Amino acid sequence: MNYSEKYKFSDFTLSNYCRLLSLGLANYEFRSFDQEYVPRSILLRHDLEFSIPIAVRMAEIEAELGIKSTYFIQLHSEWYNLLERRSFEGIKQIQSLGHQLGLHFDSRFWNITDESQLDKAIEFDKEILEKYFDTELKAFSFHNNTDFTLSCRKEKYGGLLNVYSDYFRGKYAYNADSLGHWRFERMEDRLTEAKELALQLLFHDGMWQEEVLPPRQRVFKVIDDRAKWMKETYDIHLAAIGQKNIDWDGDINGND
Repeated sequence: MNYSEKYKFSDFTLSNYCRLLSLGLANYEFRSFDQEYVPRSILLRHDLEFSIPIAVRMAEIEAELGIKSTYFIQLHSEWYNLLERRSFEGIKQIQSLGHQLGLHFDSRFWNITDESQLDKAIEFDKEILEKYFDTELKAFSFHNNTDFTLSCRKEKYGGLLNVYSDYFRGKYAYNADSLGHWRFERMEDRLTEAKELALQLLFHDGMWQEEVLPPRQRVFKVIDDRAKWMKETYDIHLAAIGQKNIDWDGDINGND
């Protein structure tokens, strides 16, 4: 068995993402974290890690199927800047498709080592995102879980539902695409067999691409795509303001 077969590379395409959601629709009802638990339900969640453009595409797929999900966004991400126009507009597009926003909270940014410190820091991040995106957040997820964050099991911190709380762990079975391969059970099998009464499904945007790639190359493609966009933005800007854009062979705008 080669690595593509072993780690199911072909599972992680956007076309297959659509198929997985359709499998879920056949056996479950998609609901939000702030809605009351009912049997045969799925909580669909995205921890936005790498690529807002890919997250937008996933949000469009969901909307086409009539599914609503929650996109947990980071205020302190090293991969995207929510203050950037393209990022802001992408998140607003996700909202316009009917999806909720949540906080993807990085406890290490605030050097939090004790549960008593969580409320203040989460409230701070929450208020910024709510004002910036003109919305009310209902839930948060921890970014890059540690033994410490997984030990924080209260239902709420900082006024937001904790998706890793005892409540959600007790009511919903869990399946995630973390690291771009199925570390435990394959999601297709769980959705097809539909043995669990309820599921919480977690997806990470950069782990899904149009083409079949290994996890590392999916992330590298996100990096390359952003670099390409930045280069194009630079060239477009200089052309728009009528300035020379000097390369090895002279001005690419033809002003030299």
